[in-house]
This record gives sequence, structure tokens and C-alpha cells, in this order.
Amino acid sequence: MEIVNKNLSVIEFKNYVDKLKLSWKPKYIVIHHTSAPSLAQRPNGFSNKHMENIKSFYEKTYPKWTAGPHLFIDENEIFIFSTLEKKGVHAKSFNFDSIGIEMLGDYDNEEIESGRGLDVATMTAKATAILLHKLGVALENIRFHRDDTKTSKTCPGIKVKKTWFQELVKKHL
Repeated sequence: MEIVNKNLSVIEFKNYVDKLKLSWKPKYIVIHHTSAPSLAQRPNGFSNKHMENIKSFYEKTYPKWTAGPHLFIDENEIFIFSTLEKKGVHAKSFNFDSIGIEMLGDYDNEEIESGRGLDVATMTAKATAILLHKLGVALENIRFHRDDTKTSKTCPGIKVKKTWFQELVKKHL
């Protein structure tokens, strides 16, 4: 599995996305949470070493995966994990037509509407807004992993309400 392993600020991410030449046409953005690691387990957010460790985990746990989610996001940066120029692997029913974003945190148990959780959600909303604009797709084209009928996951966590997240994204469009 090849990963990009590039970490960017919001402005750098926008510049990166503006220059992308996509050979596929994603219609949706799918939001996930890492669950593990949680915010408590990554008090300083992600590092490039963490991305290497995630890559190693995926290779050992899911040896048939050719890629992973496209982005991992903490409260400070946007990490490009799998290239946005190709389909990623993140949700059975959605891989073929969506970009997958992993938010740092366990939003079944950690708060998302305040503190670090809100900071991560805001950074994710900014990245999502940039991608929606690039793809020319509507706010309603945000999906949650739990929307996948082939899974029983709560992802991106039971504390994350879709209308709340869409409103957060809308502020950055």
C-alpha cells in the first residue's frame, strides 16, 4: 500500500486540491472517526510517524486493501493518506464514488461539539468544504460511514449529528 503521508494546513490543502487533476469523479464525501486512536490517546494530534503506523496496521490487518481513507484530520492539520487522485478504501458501499475522511477521536464517547472534538470537527468541515467546492457537489452529498447498509458501525460516532456537521461545513463554503 502506497501512501502520500503529507500534512497540510487548510490553506496548503486548498492549494493542493485546486491543482488536482482527478481521473475519477467522486460524488460524495464520507466522514469517519478513528475511534482508536481517540483524542485522549493522541493528545498532540497526528504525526507522519502515526500515518506510517496506520499504513502498517492496514497492511497487516487488511492485506487485500490497495489503499486506505484519503485523509486523516486532527485539530491542527490535514494528513493526505491515500492519494485523492484514485479511489480509496474506507466504506464497503461507498469506496467507488466517494472520498473518505477520518477525524481523530472516538465520538461514541468523546465530545465533538466542544473542546478538541469541536476543533477536529471544524478542521474536517473546512477540508470537506474545499472538496465539495472542487467536486461541484452539494452539501447533501456528505455521508457518514454508518449510512453504509453493509456495516453496523456507528461511525463517525453517535455524538455526531449529520445536520450539525453539515451546518459546520456550510460555514466554510
